[in-house]
Amino acid sequence: MYIFGKKVRDYFVFVRTGLLLIVAMGVARFTVGASGVSYVRATHLVSLTILTFLLAIIYGQRVASRRFGGYRHLIPLTLLLSFTMYGFILLAITVEGLTGIAGYFHAPGSGYAPAGMELVEHIVGQLSVLPIMTISILGVSILGYVLSRHIAYLRNAFLLMAAMAVLRFLAGALGVPYGVGSWATSITLLSLALAAYYGYRAPSRGFNGYAHMVLVGVMVGFVVLQLVAYGIAVTEGLGVSSYFHAPGVMQPAGITVTEQIVTYVKFSAILAVFLTLLASVGFALGKSKGHEFARRSR
Repeated sequence: MYIFGKKVRDYFVFVRTGLLLIVAMGVARFTVGASGVSYVRATHLVSLTILTFLLAIIYGQRVASRRFGGYRHLIPLTLLLSFTMYGFILLAITVEGLTGIAGYFHAPGSGYAPAGMELVEHIVGQLSVLPIMTISILGVSILGYVLSRHIAYLRNAFLLMAAMAVLRFLAGALGVPYGVGSWATSITLLSLALAAYYGYRAPSRGFNGYAHMVLVGVMVGFVVLQLVAYGIAVTEGLGVSSYFHAPGVMQPAGITVTEQIVTYVKFSAILAVFLTLLASVGFALGKSKGHEFARRSR
């Protein structure tokens, strides 16, 4: 069977790692929920939705970078991601509902499930959301496709920031003094340096306009926001000491996780402006150096 000129098997092979990751995350979510860890504490740590959206961006970018196809080829890939996620969700809801396991999938009174929700009602509700969620996943994959070149260019920057987030979490959890470890593992400071560096390198990589630097600033800022927000949530969920959420230490005493994330969302807009400016300055310097090198080579 062919879809848009490609065999169904081709789509499965292209996205199979992502499908396995979704199933693995589903199993982890089911296991953590069944173990008795409270919903509020750990549901975001084993989120199928977050993982699927991340995979949508990655595969959207890979479709373009590997020349797998065009926009229409994103549709079958999106359906595979969405149906795998919802297939597992519906199966897990059914298992929890029939066996009485108090997990995260069928948890009336938690998340978006009203208290007293019946099993059939929950399944029907999930099926009603499936089309909207699938369209959303498709939109994210299209974004990955459109920004393929920029994502590939900034890939190492994103990995460095993710590594710094892990290091920041570990430093806080191990008890390194905040005044020392917080600055040494600052994702924000790293992002400023990376914006300037990648702006400087941009002309030599074929980026020939300041509009690209706006994308660099916004994309780096968006990744910083996601890492910090997730770091705050993980810190609270695991109940450990960390630099991400430390009320009373460079943060108002008693500030909640939601309040801190909202505050950082507001700050991220300002950060994106500074990142864009630094990327633009770096771009101007890189472009000037390129012109000077070309002039001397004549």
